[in-house]
Amino acid sequence: MNSKFKLNTLICSTLILLALLLRVGCALAFPNIFWADEIFQTQEPAHRLAFGNGIVSWEFRDGVRSWVFPGVLAVIMRLTAWMGDGSTGYVTGVAVFLCLLSLTTVVIGFLWGHRTGGLLTAVITAGICSIWFELVYFAPKAFNEVVATHLFLPGIYLGVHGKSFQPRTRLFLAGCLCGCALGLRIQLLPAVAIAVVCICWHKDWKTRYLAMMAGIIGPLLIFGMVDAFTWDYPFQSFWKNFWVNIVEKRSHIYGVSPWYEYCLYLLKSWSFFIVPIALLAMIGSRQSPILAWIAIAVVLTHSILAHKEYRFIYTALPMVMILAGLGTAEIVKYWLVRWRSHWVKLVAISLCFILWGSTSAVLAGRFNLYTELSWQTLCNHNQGTHWNTEAGNLKALQKLSQEKTLCGVGLWGIHWTLSGGYTYLHRDVPMFFIEEAQDFNTQKENFNYLVANDPIKQPGYASQQCWGNTCIYKREGGCKPVRSDQINEVIKQTGG
Repeated sequence: MNSKFKLNTLICSTLILLALLLRVGCALAFPNIFWADEIFQTQEPAHRLAFGNGIVSWEFRDGVRSWVFPGVLAVIMRLTAWMGDGSTGYVTGVAVFLCLLSLTTVVIGFLWGHRTGGLLTAVITAGICSIWFELVYFAPKAFNEVVATHLFLPGIYLGVHGKSFQPRTRLFLAGCLCGCALGLRIQLLPAVAIAVVCICWHKDWKTRYLAMMAGIIGPLLIFGMVDAFTWDYPFQSFWKNFWVNIVEKRSHIYGVSPWYEYCLYLLKSWSFFIVPIALLAMIGSRQSPILAWIAIAVVLTHSILAHKEYRFIYTALPMVMILAGLGTAEIVKYWLVRWRSHWVKLVAISLCFILWGSTSAVLAGRFNLYTELSWQTLCNHNQGTHWNTEAGNLKALQKLSQEKTLCGVGLWGIHWTLSGGYTYLHRDVPMFFIEEAQDFNTQKENFNYLVANDPIKQPGYASQQCWGNTCIYKREGGCKPVRSDQINEVIKQTGG
């Protein structure tokens, strides 16, 4: 038993290390913006808490978002600022923290697979969770729904399989994790409700239900108390989020999609591989139907909402990958019935890794959900992918965060939501958004560095460094004194 435990621990630790290196490596090598919320609803307010300056979006003017997650990120920023000059240190620190949190998908994949079908199933399932491109891509993203998923998944596992704890303790801990997920993403309420019903469906259902609900209520009360201290009343961010986006339909401004949009997103992301992935997940769901029901609930409940984004259904992705891993292992076991050699099993596992790894690499190279759906986009690689979206903007501001002579920065043709904000600029200097030559002429004395996505020729400005089409330009001299937070007044006037 001791040798088996050591082997399991060694294999699981190896997969965790592989997943961590892959996630952190990609996060540092491919800085990008998937959606502006990953900065301006989480990291930018966190920067304002930690360092005193930052752009304030309408959600944090109107009290629509909770300060809990930005508060956690603010602590991470302060603790890791020493790791590099300018914004480099804490940007890296936040990415590493979020990547570490994302490893719950690998751990739960291993544990769930081991409970379901033994070590072979555990290795295949955790291996898929380690290398699948979407789980790698979203790991360092500071999205509420992503972090909520990485807490929700171990909560489900504890409710179903966590036999190492006493039943009440186990269900209470499962409830705490589900409550944290709800606090971060209240739209997961139907999924959490299904999880509670499935976990508590037992002859002793009252005891189970009370233990789990006690765990869920605790974190939610903390979120409510934080709202009471940071906004006007308890649970304000929950209520206002619902009222503004659902009743007043503010979210419709950012796009309205048909009910089947998530099916199109999955087809764009997985191309023709959607068929084998779906079949393998269906096979795996026979052994763990709870994951299938929760994944379906996440997709269906978000399909009802008019405004749709792929990240909203991220919670379903690791569950589908775990189910696909269980299905893959079941097929492998079917063909290994006649051979009990460890070498044959090693070859089978290696083949699974090669097939899943190559599939993940191919799909990662064409990962772009904003292209039109056509036979050409399904078959070919996309020229631009989410891995490099707005990378030049982020690298430019991060470079300027280390520039000692910076007294103001202008952004030519770059919308503030795609700039990276003070999360990447860090320096407490004014920021100006230039759209036309007239704006440049009236504000050029306020900044001595200019970042532009297109080549410009302005007297006195010399190109310093470029990343693709994004370049930094500098002029000699100082800047006309201006309040560094005046950009917030401009954004407020435009309703941003």
